[in-house]
Amino acid sequence: MRSYTTKLTVAALAAATALSLAACGPDNADTPAGTGGATGAAPAQTGATPGAAAGGAAAGDGAAGGSTAAPSGAATGGAAAGGAAGGAGTAGATGGGAGAGSVPAAATSVKIGQPATVDFADKTAKVTTKLEITVTGVEVGSVQDFAAAKLSVGDLGGRTPMYVSYTIKNLGDASLSFTAPDAKFVLFDTTGKKGLNVFTAAAPLPKCTGAKFQGLAKGAEVKGCTIISTPGNTPAAVGYTDLVDPLKLQASWTK
Repeated sequence: MRSYTTKLTVAALAAATALSLAACGPDNADTPAGTGGATGAAPAQTGATPGAAAGGAAAGDGAAGGSTAAPSGAATGGAAAGGAAGGAGTAGATGGGAGAGSVPAAATSVKIGQPATVDFADKTAKVTTKLEITVTGVEVGSVQDFAAAKLSVGDLGGRTPMYVSYTIKNLGDASLSFTAPDAKFVLFDTTGKKGLNVFTAAAPLPKCTGAKFQGLAKGAEVKGCTIISTPGNTPAAVGYTDLVDPLKLQASWTK
């Protein structure tokens, strides 16, 4: 009798074990650690962007910065891709407003009215020094200003003259005689297009007269104005070009 009872007990335990294993089969498998948890088990939303299931929220953050939808296959890297796209959009927005993504980045960026230190060199005059430059204002001019002063600037081709006012202080030991530091100013409009310098051969324009740098010694400063024409009517940034590469800026000034 005892042997028969033992056999029944063993049989009952085997049956219970079989039922337990069936309950934990493939249809009800526990999610292994590190494979995505509930996100991996949940089906993708109908109509969702391919690959955006795991990185959807982060990709949305990137879209806010101007990026396009995440490409297929971004499920495992959605957060990184979305974050990078958002950063690029923000960088474009902080470069100086609408269309300012075309304005070159400057080593020093300040507001109009604030000083910036730049290097200046004139190989012909054999002058190398440092300058403290402050752009004090940008005024939108007109062709009528030249007509009223009886000055001819030729055909501006529909471009708008801009008057860039500045203060330049010589920080170095070399005198600035026979040099033109103001010739290195550039201006960009809100479309990102670079302006062209306007020179008046006959006489200076009363509304915008350039500074005289002759004999400008260390510690001395001058105030002046330079004329730059642009296709647009709204200035975005004034820059001071690099010594070697004129496409780069040492400094820039924005509102």
